[in-house]
Amino acid sequence: MADCTQCSAPAVIEDLDVQPPQPWCLGCATTLVRAGDPVLNYRSLSGGSEYQRILAGGSTQVLPFG
Repeated sequence: MADCTQCSAPAVIEDLDVQPPQPWCLGCATTLVRAGDPVLNYRSLSGGSEYQRILAGGSTQVLPFG
């Protein structure tokens, strides 16, 4: 499993909006959501939906429909 781009924790998502894609741990991804800059185009690395729940509950970003 990859390590987070910002810290050494195991990554749970991979940001697909940047090249090369960047891995993020749940803590750093949550910080992005709370700062108003969520990762919207991502791939889950853990198979879980932890990030999706946090994004839905803490984001002020308007999510695209479709």
